[in-house]
Amino acid sequence: MLRRLHVTRPVRLVAAIFAGAGVLALAAPRADAGHNVFHIFTPAVEAGHQGFEALTGFNMGLPAADPAEEHGSVRAAHEIAYHRGVTDFWMTKIAFGIERESGGDYQLTSVASENVFRFTSAPSGPLDFGWFTAVSAGLASGESNSVEFGPIVSLSSGPVALVLNPFLEKTFGENREEGIAFAYAWRATYEIAERLSVGIEGYGEIENLGHAPPAAEQVHRIGPVLYLGHVHGARHGAEEAGHLAGHGHGAHESGVHGMAGHDGEAPDWHAEVGVLFGLTEATPDAALKVNIGADF
Repeated sequence: MLRRLHVTRPVRLVAAIFAGAGVLALAAPRADAGHNVFHIFTPAVEAGHQGFEALTGFNMGLPAADPAEEHGSVRAAHEIAYHRGVTDFWMTKIAFGIERESGGDYQLTSVASENVFRFTSAPSGPLDFGWFTAVSAGLASGESNSVEFGPIVSLSSGPVALVLNPFLEKTFGENREEGIAFAYAWRATYEIAERLSVGIEGYGEIENLGHAPPAAEQVHRIGPVLYLGHVHGARHGAEEAGHLAGHGHGAHESGVHGMAGHDGEAPDWHAEVGVLFGLTEATPDAALKVNIGADF
């Protein structure tokens, strides 16, 4: 009971921030940079567990468009995905990307196969590790194919948790770009009450590590996020439910699962709402993140 009494003030603060984001969403975009949906992957996997996700990102206040660019700025981006734990060591996910550029219509831009591998049994301590690998095929004109891979690191202690997604990305095919890019995502969360948490998330991308652009031309974002229901992939929430817990990109999150609702139970819904603020000139001023999912 005492715990619930302390929820009101933090919730009001976060709600005020998100209300301001609604005003920002009306601003006209100018260009686009980096990934456009935001999701965190965790190392937890459970055989037979499955779920659906709908990820949405709205970019606002973007840098001026480069006249040399073939495409316009992305106003809105969505990802519709289904994931399933094939074994206790492998989770696979299929994700479809949909985007709308300024002044254009929605179009299907990509389809991706995303996979999380766990090479050890469930951890008994605060640290947990996994490996992420994804292959994406560009479907729209001018879109490139890509492969993305890297470690997943999770650190949990009571109501506090930290997840890191440091990934490398290489494009290939007709519209490939030179070099290997570094795309990262991280999430720090604090559980206020059962099925209510707050946190901070960060996302960034550095193109072509061999010839990295100046800091001002890199894409970096950070901002607060409110989590309703279980925190997607949080270990402590799943352990309380008697299960292992299980994004994206990350950078675009894309994440695994919350692991609740088994054996014919009703789906366990969860949502993430946040505002990510740009830290460089090349990054949009703000992006509104709205992710909704159901695990069963």
